[in-house]
Amino acid sequence: MYIQDASAAQFEKSLSAFKQRDFLQSSFEGEKMKNNGWAVRYLLVYEKETLYACAVAAIGRVMKLYTYAYIPRGILFTEEGLQHKEEVVSQIHQTLKIENKCIYVITDPKIILQERDKNGDIVEGGINNQAVVDEMTAMGYQHLPLTKGYDDSHQARWQSVLTLKGQDRDSLFHAFSKRTRQNIKNTLKYHINVRKLERNELHLLAEMVELSAQKQHFDTLPLPYYEQQYDCFGDHAQAYYTYLDIDNYAQQIQSQLEEEEKTIQEAKEALAQNPHSKNANSRLKVASSHITALEKRRQDAQDLHETYGHEVGLAAAMFIFYGDEVVYLMSGANEDLRRFHGPYALQWYIIQKALEEGYDYYNFYGISGYFEPDQEGYGVFDFKRGFNAHVVELIGVFEYPLRPKLYSLYKKKAS
Repeated sequence: MYIQDASAAQFEKSLSAFKQRDFLQSSFEGEKMKNNGWAVRYLLVYEKETLYACAVAAIGRVMKLYTYAYIPRGILFTEEGLQHKEEVVSQIHQTLKIENKCIYVITDPKIILQERDKNGDIVEGGINNQAVVDEMTAMGYQHLPLTKGYDDSHQARWQSVLTLKGQDRDSLFHAFSKRTRQNIKNTLKYHINVRKLERNELHLLAEMVELSAQKQHFDTLPLPYYEQQYDCFGDHAQAYYTYLDIDNYAQQIQSQLEEEEKTIQEAKEALAQNPHSKNANSRLKVASSHITALEKRRQDAQDLHETYGHEVGLAAAMFIFYGDEVVYLMSGANEDLRRFHGPYALQWYIIQKALEEGYDYYNFYGISGYFEPDQEGYGVFDFKRGFNAHVVELIGVFEYPLRPKLYSLYKKKAS
């Protein structure tokens, strides 16, 4: 058994055999980490000519003279490699210990701990991978405490995932919550537009995220972060922007007003001939009510035009199209215009795109792991649950001491 250091292109070609690969295991993420100061190795493990495993190893500095290695989302094993798992892991660890002077390895495998439903409840008789945790600890890994809540120091352990495989557009839509379906219908009524952002337009995404941050009090990322996603991931990274065409919105309102005024005129003519007509009275009452509402909306359109001009952004988000899933990575929205439901238009647009392009999953990505209304992150969880996404709980973070004495010393200093 031997390890080959591959180029980014060679590594990505080898990864193509793994449909369920994660974007964090890709060479695109590896190149991004390089740009951010990591030393990155693309490791291919072979037995003669047979590929056993692939892994990205990102090397970071600790204790001046030593390093540690992060293997994002774990090692990918072929079927043949699974039969020699301990030997593969040992080979990778020894290589990193000797060639990179690593003290320890940290990894967060993309493996479900226990299957959960859309409400976060454990599915009776569902998937349970405690045996994998036990196997890894038996090999010498230390399983870090399982956590809930948002933690910027680690990748998302709790996720919200919509299954697309075996579905069509109608079955997906009808499985959404009543509120979600209605909000999507409203975006269609308002003719909310969605378009892809070019690299030189990513400031629109950054601005939307900043608007959300001001309302929700969280830290934002600078524009170069979004540009780096485009630069490193190429076509796999796509940002989309949803907006209201204010002129078109005003025209819609005017057309509806004219229709209602026509209805009122016809009802009045009918009543002139038959003052006791229930049908004409009903049409007159309904149309008058509609006109009152439309007059308010016309004023709203005028106010929007005075404030924003011809167009106003509602929401924007960055997505990663990779492997068997589309990942909803980050987003922002104009909270002052939430009545137009921009985020719903955006999500439904990308869900349909993912379905049409043959992806098996739409990953809404991070949630807090809390599922009660008064708990952290409930609003985000409930929004994603409305699209019938189920909760995914991964097995967590593991560390493997390669140099136990130095590892113990480092941990004591870090604590």
